[in-house]
Amino acid sequence: VGLKERKDQEKQREARRRQLLLDYSEILSRLIIFLGAGMSIRSAWDKIGEDYQKAREEGRMPVRYAYEEMYAAASQMRTGVPEGKAFGDFGRRCGIPQYIKLAGLLEQNRKNGSKNLRDVLRLEMADAFELRKHQARRLGEEAGTKLLLPLFMLLGVVMVMIAVPALMEF
Repeated sequence: VGLKERKDQEKQREARRRQLLLDYSEILSRLIIFLGAGMSIRSAWDKIGEDYQKAREEGRMPVRYAYEEMYAAASQMRTGVPEGKAFGDFGRRCGIPQYIKLAGLLEQNRKNGSKNLRDVLRLEMADAFELRKHQARRLGEEAGTKLLLPLFMLLGVVMVMIAVPALMEF
C-alpha cells in the first residue's frame, strides 16, 4: 500500500469519524423523542433505522455511517441476535467513545430495566450538542485558515494592479 493510498484511507477514516460525531446528537434526540412517545428501545431503534433506509432508497438522504450501523444492528436483532450483543457490536463498529457509551447505556437499561433512561439520555444529549457546537466552531476555524492563502494571493494581485500604473507614470 502506497503513501497516497494510506493518506486517502486516513482522510476517509477522519471524514467518517466527523460524520459520526455530527450525527450523534441527532440520533440521541430521535431516541429520546420516540422513548417519550412510549416506544420501547427496540422499536425506536428499528424505526430510526427503517426511516433512514427508506430515505436512502428514495434518494432523500446521502450515506450516513451512524444510521447505516443502526440499520445493521436492527437487522441483526431481526435475525435473532440478542439486543445486548447487537448494541455492543454497534458501539464497537462505530469505534467512537460516545457510541460505545450509548451502547453501554442501552445494554444497561435492557439488563436492569432502569426507568431513568430518558433522563440519562437527555444528559448525554446535552453533552453531545456541546460537542457538536465545539466541532462546528473548529470546522469554521479550519475553513477560515484554508481561505488565507487565496486571500493573500488576491491582495498581491490588487497591489500589482495599483502599483504598475503608478510606476508607469514616473
